[in-house]
Amino acid sequence: MSFENIIVTGCGGDIGISIGRILKTSNVSNRVIGCDINEEHGGSVFFDDFDIVERADSKFYIESLLNICKKYSVDLIIPTSEPELRFFLNKDILDSLDGIPILIVNRKALTIGFDKVLTSDFLKSSGMSYPWTTLVSEGMPKEFPCIIKGRYGAGSREIVVVEEEVVDYYATKRPDDLWQEYLRPDDQEYTCGVYRSKTGEIRTIILKRRLDGSLTVYGEVRENMEIEVMLNQLAELLDLQGSINPQLRLTERGPVIFEINPRFSSTVMFRHLLGFKDLIWSVSEIAGKEVGDYIPPRAGTRFYRASQEVILQGNN
Repeated sequence: MSFENIIVTGCGGDIGISIGRILKTSNVSNRVIGCDINEEHGGSVFFDDFDIVERADSKFYIESLLNICKKYSVDLIIPTSEPELRFFLNKDILDSLDGIPILIVNRKALTIGFDKVLTSDFLKSSGMSYPWTTLVSEGMPKEFPCIIKGRYGAGSREIVVVEEEVVDYYATKRPDDLWQEYLRPDDQEYTCGVYRSKTGEIRTIILKRRLDGSLTVYGEVRENMEIEVMLNQLAELLDLQGSINPQLRLTERGPVIFEINPRFSSTVMFRHLLGFKDLIWSVSEIAGKEVGDYIPPRAGTRFYRASQEVILQGNN
């Protein structure tokens, strides 16, 4: 055992549920506690205990979280929701909360990854391929079609392909967002895992994927030396400590990263089952242990997402 009692925040989301399932089957903790802002989800089924926590934008958030930690004698906090991760970054709480260690990636990765303008500027200044990115408030996009997306946040929920005839509508409706290059082709999208240990060892996994909404529903392990070199370069440039989820498209000019998610992603369970156990490696390093060996999965290995029903019986 690495820890006695681990708490996972945002436990009702797909990432939180995946992390809970991994922890429960990996023998790194005696008890895994989940917390979320409501109980209208099936996440609690995958944890030993569940509690409700205040929203990250509430002035009572820290007090609420610490009360839960005290209740269950928590000795490791794993935040999974983006609002909470941003909260910890903005409040400069990156190592521990009231003496309880927090599993979170390093500041540079968080700062750059959470801001898509900074992401594009960082890639450009580093000599890496990047998508042109401009603020909607600064004028019209460079070319059509392009995409409009939020400057902050991860996922593809608010991404829309914009043609010239509707650009005025979106410029008026979403002035705080950004225009970004529409990378093609659509069937060449990749989600990648990158883990860099405290000793500087870099481990990667490259997954070609298909999305349904914002979730990866199908994928295949790929080997691509150009992408591999780029991921290693990215880890070094970010001074990475921990795990990130770069997303890219393989274009005519080569691989182009369009997002760097500085957190565990919705593919964390897929990666774990494929042998890329970045969550367990992260927990082990916080506990002062060495990370286990990594045997990369075979290229061509495929994976699929399937739904799972959860029934909670009433009290009557």
